Amino acid sequence: MIRRNARTYQHCLASLLALVVSSSVTHAACIGTQTGELAAMEELAFRDPAGALPKLAAEITSARDMPPTRRAALHAIAADASRQLGFSRQSITNADAGLALLPAGDMSDLSIRMRTVRALESTNVGGIDAAEVELTRLADALGSDRPLAMGCVLRDRGWLNFRDGNPDQALDDLLRAYALLRRHASREEAMVAAGRLSMAQFSVRDYPQALALVDETVAFFREQKAQIRLATALDRRAAILMAAGRLDEASMAAEEALHIHEGIGDRVGTGLSQMRMCGVLIQRNSLKEAGTWCDRAEVTLSQTSGMDDNDYRTLAALRGRLYLALGRSKDAVAQFDRAIAPGGAQPADDIAELYELRSRAHAAVGNYPAAFNDQGEFLRRMREQGTLDRIREVAQLRVQFENDQEKQKIVLLEKDKKLAEERLNSQTRTTQLVAIAGLTGLVTAFFLGYALLSNRRHRAELIRLAERDELTGLLNRRAIVRKAVQLLSRARESKGSLVIGLIDFDHFKSINDRFGHAVGDQLLQRLSAALRSALHTGEVFGRYGGEEFLVLFPDCTLDQARHSAERLRTALRDQHMRVDEQDVTVTLSLGLAGYESGDVLFDQVARRADIALYVAKTQGRDRVEVYNPARHGTLNASASSQRQR
Repeated sequence: MIRRNARTYQHCLASLLALVVSSSVTHAACIGTQTGELAAMEELAFRDPAGALPKLAAEITSARDMPPTRRAALHAIAADASRQLGFSRQSITNADAGLALLPAGDMSDLSIRMRTVRALESTNVGGIDAAEVELTRLADALGSDRPLAMGCVLRDRGWLNFRDGNPDQALDDLLRAYALLRRHASREEAMVAAGRLSMAQFSVRDYPQALALVDETVAFFREQKAQIRLATALDRRAAILMAAGRLDEASMAAEEALHIHEGIGDRVGTGLSQMRMCGVLIQRNSLKEAGTWCDRAEVTLSQTSGMDDNDYRTLAALRGRLYLALGRSKDAVAQFDRAIAPGGAQPADDIAELYELRSRAHAAVGNYPAAFNDQGEFLRRMREQGTLDRIREVAQLRVQFENDQEKQKIVLLEKDKKLAEERLNSQTRTTQLVAIAGLTGLVTAFFLGYALLSNRRHRAELIRLAERDELTGLLNRRAIVRKAVQLLSRARESKGSLVIGLIDFDHFKSINDRFGHAVGDQLLQRLSAALRSALHTGEVFGRYGGEEFLVLFPDCTLDQARHSAERLRTALRDQHMRVDEQDVTVTLSLGLAGYESGDVLFDQVARRADIALYVAKTQGRDRVEVYNPARHGTLNASASSQRQR
């Protein structure tokens, strides 16, 4: 579940409280920081926004002959201070007043600062689309000669894309912003980008990478004694740990964040941390205590002017989960309706999962048409996270490749460094030998060959790491999808055939819940090895995500592919495994779909395979289902209509 303060978690963190450090370093906004006479006011607004606002108001109204640029700068500082306190409308008012004092079309750093503040804060009182358009307009207008401004705008646009349910675009923007701010801004601003990037990684369920990034921000803000940002980072850490099933650690992080907010008198932050505690306790199944925390959160936030539509929706999502767990299905439907109603800000939650939960609540009260529609929307959203059209595939695969490279970069750089040192030492010895024995040509040729061979080994290692799943050793998502696209193109050009199968292990979540994720990972390794050993020549197998796998049957009819799929299903069912002195048998459901003459994208075939997999799941699991338009056409039409909406 993804939750966080709409001001601190889901809006530009560049103007939150400044880092409290022992030295006299001036704190700065991401862009447009004021210096000179206004530097002290800028510093006060970051350190004590509540105390700064009255002084800023007095300064703005005191001198009628004040230069417009100076008055605009005061409004910019006031806009950031208001945002820190969760006063979205006051922040927008100050930003508008400051922009009105600047020339039309002004693209100075001060103007960009207020435009980004206004765009982000407007999402608390309205939709996200207009804010994304404004930030895209700013990004398009900036050139490569303003990398700091570009990094700040991309960081904010990436965060809005994340909130709007576009993880691939969010990852692209936030990775670029992180790289730019690391080179051209303070480490503090780079850590803000790292925190947001951790949430984008979290949204695509890359929990190890998300946790590594957020732990980096926790360590930095703890060292700098930046209490509000530390609380933000701890709350993110709690969200990631909760999704990963590490509830004890999640509870500790949430409690520390709550303690910090209470200690500094931040009622908005306190209320949002209380909501986080409610979420942790719901997952622990401590439902009575969870209800108490949700009630506390509503009381705390209602006593401030900072509770906005996003907070109401997030609280409704939590209560929907709580009521569903308590068996109050009708009340749960009402809360889920409020959480995911069209328009306004999205709740800080997993939207796809909310549709699935509302589907269960509808089914419990007998409203099966609504349950079916919600289940279709859930499948559509889940598929959008996994199967994209070619343009989005290219973007996301590039981002994933950059991530894979980043994970291995340190190790490879160390190897390169050692190799360089070896070559330097060798060249020194070679020079001595040349001076003595005149063997310059031979020794030089030897070491050049050694360097070329080493570089080739490194390149081969990079390619292997980029194409293999770290846990199972199978082709990873990027590689298996690329292979599927290649086979699809070949089938289309040669008028051949291709069958795609989607595999999902049955009830695997219950195994994780029962034995833990570490045991679940071990089982995934053993199960994938068993399936790999049952493959025939020409069949291609890879991990698609989580416990879902993709198998490709080139040059096969649907009947031949079904026969091969039954072989895989039987091979897995015959695997008897022992965990904690208990026998465990895992079965699989498999959906098959073949390439048809009108197919252009991999997504078209994969969508039909996914429908077949869904039917296999709903008809008892441990079975192979082949997509049949006559039997599955209505489901396909429903899913298509949901996608169009």
